Amino acid sequence: MLFRHTSRSWNKQRAKILNFISHYGEKRITLATLQSLRALSDEQLNYQSSPDIVPASVVTFSDQGKLIGVGYAVGDGSGHCLIVVRPEDRKSGIGFQIMKELIDNLDCFSCHVAIDNISSLTLCFKNGLHAVSMFKGPTGKATLRFERSSVHGAATVRNTNTISQ
Repeated sequence: MLFRHTSRSWNKQRAKILNFISHYGEKRITLATLQSLRALSDEQLNYQSSPDIVPASVVTFSDQGKLIGVGYAVGDGSGHCLIVVRPEDRKSGIGFQIMKELIDNLDCFSCHVAIDNISSLTLCFKNGLHAVSMFKGPTGKATLRFERSSVHGAATVRNTNTISQ
């Protein structure tokens, strides 16, 4: 079951979700993203269209009470975004569903993926994201920036820069 968290459910499940990410994130989650998730405010999850609040979304997928996957994005996802799925449940479409929910919950969406993370690159392409630039990521690896924005339900690319180093 896919679930988008409110501040109330986040506060109840916070420790469980953070432990899940630490356990199954395979050391691919940056410290900055984890810190951003830990510092998530009630106002961000209950975003009510205010210029002073950067919206965020936390989505989980559970089966019979067992946490299977987690997704998180703040703002448009470009600064902090993650999707973690239990290894035994990967390639089952759960990551796709989580990312789709994140995309649908935010006005526009982008994320950064290291080029050696083939499963995450595939996930981005399957969700209709477009690689718009390449840069050296926080771990020193070549990293692609993917983008998609939603304008009244229609997907549009926000940045048409060519991919470059």
